[in-house]
Amino acid sequence: MKDTLTHRQLQSLIHVSNVINSSLDIDTIIDSIMIETISAVDAAGGGSLWLYDTNQNCLIAQSAQGLFYPQIFRQIRLKAGESMTGMTFAARKGLIFPNEGEIKKALTTLSAHNYDLLRSSIPNNFHFTSVICSPILLKGDCIGVITLDSFQLSLHFKQEDINLLEAICHQAAIALEKSSLYQEKERTVYKLSHSIEIHRNLANLVLQGEGLHSIITYIHQTIGQHTLLFDDLGELIASAYDSSLSNDILNFIKQQAKHIIGSLENSRSVAEIEIDGKHYQLVVLSLGPKPKSLGILIILSTKQMSELDISALEHACTVISLELVKEQAIFDTQQRLKGELVTKLFSGQMDETIIQKAKNLNFDPTRNYIALIINFDNISNKPKNLEDSMMRNIIQMSNQVFFEKHLQGIAVRNDNQIVVLLSFHSKVSSSTIISRTKELAKWFQQEIDVKNDKTDVAIGIGRVKKGLLHVHRSLQEAAQCLKFIQNYHFDNKVISYTDLGVQRFILQNSEEELIDFIHEVLGPLIEYEQLRKGELLTTLFVYLEQNQNAKKTSDALHVHTNTLNYRLKRIEEILLINLTDSKQLFNIHLAISIYQYIKNKVN
Repeated sequence: MKDTLTHRQLQSLIHVSNVINSSLDIDTIIDSIMIETISAVDAAGGGSLWLYDTNQNCLIAQSAQGLFYPQIFRQIRLKAGESMTGMTFAARKGLIFPNEGEIKKALTTLSAHNYDLLRSSIPNNFHFTSVICSPILLKGDCIGVITLDSFQLSLHFKQEDINLLEAICHQAAIALEKSSLYQEKERTVYKLSHSIEIHRNLANLVLQGEGLHSIITYIHQTIGQHTLLFDDLGELIASAYDSSLSNDILNFIKQQAKHIIGSLENSRSVAEIEIDGKHYQLVVLSLGPKPKSLGILIILSTKQMSELDISALEHACTVISLELVKEQAIFDTQQRLKGELVTKLFSGQMDETIIQKAKNLNFDPTRNYIALIINFDNISNKPKNLEDSMMRNIIQMSNQVFFEKHLQGIAVRNDNQIVVLLSFHSKVSSSTIISRTKELAKWFQQEIDVKNDKTDVAIGIGRVKKGLLHVHRSLQEAAQCLKFIQNYHFDNKVISYTDLGVQRFILQNSEEELIDFIHEVLGPLIEYEQLRKGELLTTLFVYLEQNQNAKKTSDALHVHTNTLNYRLKRIEEILLINLTDSKQLFNIHLAISIYQYIKNKVN
């Protein structure tokens, strides 16, 4: 190249090179290239530097010098082969357009929109008289074009001007690459420092005891994207997102989290997804090592996240994992202390040491107490780590349900059960306490059904006891309620001891004694029914349910009164009783009540 340049041009090239390499700011470099190039080429009255945008697949003017209105000119978007600049980009070599005829011919390749923009950017009294263009080549690729324009008939571009322009483009390519690398390095350093700053701020939140919700909120505010934290069962435990995240999208992500938890092979997963016609990037980051994963952090992003952004989030996951481990340790310690107290209360062995432990856990020994025992039949069949996670999750749910209204008490695990003690002021009536407790128990059962319909839940509720000294009796009564549900397959899975009538008699006697009693009272009628498959036993059930009202019983059975009277007479004959005898009627009532629960075991 040096051999084709004059001494003056070599001096100009050296000057241009020195100027454009004196800065690393890309905007300064681009403007310097154009100003110095126009100054170095005598015929140049103006010019423009174009860079190729790979995303838009077109050339965009980065600088326009001379007689242009640059704010309009920069709106032009040139395709390869369009106008003098686009033709040079396609040819990948310097081109000269020596006169207005050649220029007008080249301008006919412009789109109508680009042509209008070009005419608006040049004053009406100026015309192109000649144009030269040279590609900016970097490592074999054309990354842009420099175009120089002449507006005077007395000044024309020469071949040596093309040679100088090509040499300047070569220097421009080097300067642009150096600036790009510098800016990329600056961005990398900034993002790394930003990542360190995020990590430091998160660590400070942990040290200040702010908790998971504050951590997730900080991440959301920092990256500006929807941020959701799920535990090892796929349950949402903390989140921060803006109003654009609808309930439908949130529910979709919740469903996906349960699948992701079980299938995530690596520490991260990045995928493009579409929800309701909108495109998102779904970034999933694992918390803790497999197989003892603590959960996942999900970022639902409306934009493409860079590798450095994701790396910063991975650093954040370390802090989140530490916070989860800390919270689990605190939870386990609290459960151990509460478990020790409940074990002592169950035994009824109260002493000053136990009273003091209770006070340390904010239990007032003089208040009213009621106990619940929640049983989960099918949880113990699961792997130990999954069982522990599920029970921890359920205990947290029970805390939300039973203590959301600022009730005092504890919820603690006891094998595959949860024991809940609720404390009420001594002025609150027993009926109010029982009603409120049953309401909360049914609400808890519904919440379990919603979250996991495969979990079989039964809840027994004891009676209200005054003071901690007697709370063991409420616990025993709750256990008896569960025994009744389990042994007699009672449909109602939430039972209070106050609801049990004759069922208490069932619980206090052996099954053998109960069967003997039924045979003594109802045996002949049961045998008669088994042999003849009649309707006498059913008639007796309905007759007692209707309080011995013949009219209501006839209507319920859809039989005539005479038919009912005949059946009742036969029952009296078979059982050798009188249904008007109150003592005999009491035994019949009691036997039938028991029979309904153990009839499958009566031969």
